[in-house]
Amino acid sequence: MSRPVAVLDACALVPIRLATTLLWFAEAGLFRPLWSNQILDEVERSLPKLGVDPDRARRRVEKMRDAFGVEALVDGFQTLIDEMACDPKDRHVLAVAVHEQADAVVTFNLKDFPEQAASPHGVEILHPDAFLLRLLHQRPDDVVEALAVGVLDLRRPPETLNDWLAGLAPVVPMFANLAADVCGEFPETVSSVPALVRADDHAAIASFGEPGDWTNPGQVVFGWYYGLLNDLDLARSLTYEPAAWGDYEWAREHLEGRSLASKVIHAVDDPDRIAFMRFVAEVAQSAQGSGLRHPGDVHHPDPTRRRDLSGLGSGARTAVSRDDPR
Repeated sequence: MSRPVAVLDACALVPIRLATTLLWFAEAGLFRPLWSNQILDEVERSLPKLGVDPDRARRRVEKMRDAFGVEALVDGFQTLIDEMACDPKDRHVLAVAVHEQADAVVTFNLKDFPEQAASPHGVEILHPDAFLLRLLHQRPDDVVEALAVGVLDLRRPPETLNDWLAGLAPVVPMFANLAADVCGEFPETVSSVPALVRADDHAAIASFGEPGDWTNPGQVVFGWYYGLLNDLDLARSLTYEPAAWGDYEWAREHLEGRSLASKVIHAVDDPDRIAFMRFVAEVAQSAQGSGLRHPGDVHHPDPTRRRDLSGLGSGARTAVSRDDPR
């Protein structure tokens, strides 16, 4: 697999923990980093504004230059700057990417790089969280190894891998939480699609769509789930083949006290808070087939052959957790 080429904007290199993580991955060969003298100068100017001693800021940037050398440092792009159609103060960043035919610019300033400015050059503009998630999805073992090796080198103070990811969570929360999950148990039966969990129950319920709209697969799942626990007539009306489920006792026992998710991931920086829910992939596929068909294997009365029923698939954006302590 060829490694992606990414220009790291100054704003992605200023947060120390994020920058260190990015550089660990670059050293491990997960991607090729690019920057310019102008980008590095901006990093050096910005670090003291966050309380970093100016000498320490200068040494940090020097170490970056020395570690990655001429392979990362781009020059000769200056004639392209005026041709870039993004925010004037960020044109030099996009010019670096275009000059080197980079795959992406990694930046927090997404609004400064409109799609019409970057896409004609084949450059993606990625938030650091999205960029790291892509690496995690494409090369999970290598990401975990790079994190483990990097954390082992920490001395002042020493940290565990979970400590490191917990400190990273405020900046790139999706990556930090899902990486922590990958570093632990990572069942193959769950979907790779995460869904953020809302603390507001009313907003979460509303996210499933207009109540009673049985053309909406999300509403079917929600209604079927509610029906199993509270109104079996409703569950029967939403079941493709009610007889296959007997009296639903197995399903009721299975779902009692659980949420519409195949797995709940607690926040790496706050274990009492739920960060993500994962949803089984089969649900999205069967829900698309028929708005009235329950997203489970209703053809097999033997409960040992049924799939996990709890999930909403790739279309889900929020979910209500019965286990969420908030």
